[in-house]
Amino acid sequence: MNPTFLSTGREIEFSPETIFIDKSVADHPLTLKTLLQFPDTPVERNITVDEAIQIIKKTSSDVFGAGKRNLVLTRFKGSFLKKCPGISPGMVCCNYYVVNLLKNCMYDCSYCFLQDFLKNNPLLVVYVNIEDLLDELERTFAAHPDRTFRVGTGELTDSLALDQVIPFSQQLIPFFNQKKNAVLELKTKSNCVINLLNQNSADNVIVSWSLNPQIIIDQEEKGTPNLEQRLEAARLCANKGYKIGIHLDPIIIFPDWERAYHGMIEKIFEVLSPSQIEWVSLGSFRYRMSLKKIINERHNNTRLFTGEHISSKDGKHRYLRSLRNEVYKNIRRLLKNFSKDLNVYLCMETKEIWEGVTEKTPRADETLDKFFDL
Repeated sequence: MNPTFLSTGREIEFSPETIFIDKSVADHPLTLKTLLQFPDTPVERNITVDEAIQIIKKTSSDVFGAGKRNLVLTRFKGSFLKKCPGISPGMVCCNYYVVNLLKNCMYDCSYCFLQDFLKNNPLLVVYVNIEDLLDELERTFAAHPDRTFRVGTGELTDSLALDQVIPFSQQLIPFFNQKKNAVLELKTKSNCVINLLNQNSADNVIVSWSLNPQIIIDQEEKGTPNLEQRLEAARLCANKGYKIGIHLDPIIIFPDWERAYHGMIEKIFEVLSPSQIEWVSLGSFRYRMSLKKIINERHNNTRLFTGEHISSKDGKHRYLRSLRNEVYKNIRRLLKNFSKDLNVYLCMETKEIWEGVTEKTPRADETLDKFFDL
């Protein structure tokens, strides 16, 4: 069973089955605002995250799916800002930091690593104490004025899917507008951009979309806006002045993949000009064996495992190196045909793949060097 989705034409609205409130945030302004939006939703008060998990486990066989339909409001304790956990043995990782204001996602993509990563904590958790995050970022950025921080909020959730319900963007964007050494990336599959369009400034903010051909969206990205809706949201943000990022990740190899991905890329440039795009990232489908079992159990009609996969240095399974090389070269060549100035990089790939696709490593490419930490 999927979360409750109501199409409004411009965005997707979410309606939780139950709201659980930790006593530490019972009177927090964001808690109170959230409750006002759902006057008919059952509320369980003074409930810890662990207690809420036990309640869900008793009522559903698909605990992860049920977790997406139940909202937990609580407080994050500790440091928000962390180095991207994507750093893995043998892989080239971009110079990226993450903050997690939410855990889990209202969408239900078949390939999502959260199904495995959050299997013991599957609820849709919101950390309402954003004021603590902003204080931490203020101190960190001020302490390192010579460093540039690239910060994303889309590691454990979709950055914007719930932005109408939990409008973190209304505080994050004005904060980053004023920073000279930091950039915010909001990574999404949604078309929920109303709050972004109402901001006074787009400075230091990149809004990036995870895209796939519509055939993959239909089969593997359940509950998400379609390709045209995502691109229309990107167009509106670009016209507002936001820089746009494009993530073609995970690229999924299937019969006639080349035609599907070429058609998608042509649609991108019918809507956006290359000058509006800050970067395009390419990454192939990858997974740990523990995730494969979960995917097969939760997504009966998936086409993710129709190809051959082998174990990589970081323990994840990927398409054969020769196939990845072929796909990356093909898509990169088409992107560069639209504009040689496009910044195109590979996500979570080996130096050997980088060299095979681009004939250089990031450190040898002046336009990409600043993004990478080898």
